[in-house]
Amino acid sequence: MQYACIDIGGTAIKYAMMTETGRILAQGKVPTRVAEDGSRDIPRKIAAIVLDLQKECGEANGIAVCSPGLIDAEKGEVIFAGPNFPGYSGMKLREEIEALTRLPCAVENDVNAAGLGESWLGAGKGAKSAFCVFVGTGIGGALVLDGHLVHGAAAAAGEIGFLPFAEGSLEKLASMTALLQGTGLSTGEEVFEHVAAGDGKALAALEEMTKKLAYGLAEICCIVNPEVLIMGGAVMARRDFFEPRMNKHLAELLPDALLKNTRLAFAQLGTAAGFTGALKHFLQKNQ
Repeated sequence: MQYACIDIGGTAIKYAMMTETGRILAQGKVPTRVAEDGSRDIPRKIAAIVLDLQKECGEANGIAVCSPGLIDAEKGEVIFAGPNFPGYSGMKLREEIEALTRLPCAVENDVNAAGLGESWLGAGKGAKSAFCVFVGTGIGGALVLDGHLVHGAAAAAGEIGFLPFAEGSLEKLASMTALLQGTGLSTGEEVFEHVAAGDGKALAALEEMTKKLAYGLAEICCIVNPEVLIMGGAVMARRDFFEPRMNKHLAELLPDALLKNTRLAFAQLGTAAGFTGALKHFLQKNQ
C-alpha cells in the first residue's frame, strides 16, 4: 500500500508518495504562496499534489498531512494558526481534503509529526520514550511514548518553547531569533562563520543559547525521563558544536542517576521528518 504524504510549510509544501514502511517512492515540493493565494487555497493545492503523485506512482490509499498551527488531530481541524497563515484558524482541513480527493486523510501538527517521524525511523528508532526539540525561529517540541504522540488536554503537550524562566520563555532565550538578536547577525551560518573566525561576541552568544537550551532539556528530563532527547532544526546540524556542550551542561544540571539512561541524539531525517511522521500518524489512526 502507498500513501500521499504532505508537509505544509510557510514557504513550501513538501510531499512524497510513501509505502507503509516509510520508503519514499517519489517526492518534491511546491511553493505554498499563502500571501498570494491565501490559506483557504491550501486544500486545493494538496488535492492537486495528490493527483500528480497518483499519476506518477499509482493510486494512493490515503493522505497523511502535517501542518503548522494548533491542530486537533482527532478531528483534523486547525484550532489556531499564527499571522503567517491568515484565515487558516478554524479550517476543517481533513474534511475539505477528503471532499476534494475522496480519500481518507489524517492531519497532525508539523512539529509533532517531525518528532514522531524521528522516533519511528530516525534518531529515536527503537526507543520507548523520546522527547524531540526543534530549534528554529522559535522552539517546538514533541513527546513520543511507546511510539505514540502525547497531545495533552489542549493539544499542546511538548511545547517546550513556552517554558518560563525568570528572564522570559525558553523560546525568547534560546531560539535562533534570540541568537541573532544577541549577535546582530542575520543567519545561523553567519554566526558559525564568526565563531570560526574567533569572534568572542558570537561565541559568547552561542554558548549562552546552548546553556539556556540545556536548562529546558533538564526540566524535561526531570518530568519525563526520556530514553532519548532528539535535537532538530537547521542550527542543530552543527552537531560538532552542540553535542559536547549540551552533554556537559546536562551533566552539571542533573544527577547521574537520572541522566544515565538518557542519550542525546540529533535528527536524521532532515526535511523528510514531517511527512514521515504524518504517515505514521495516519497509519496509527487507521489501524
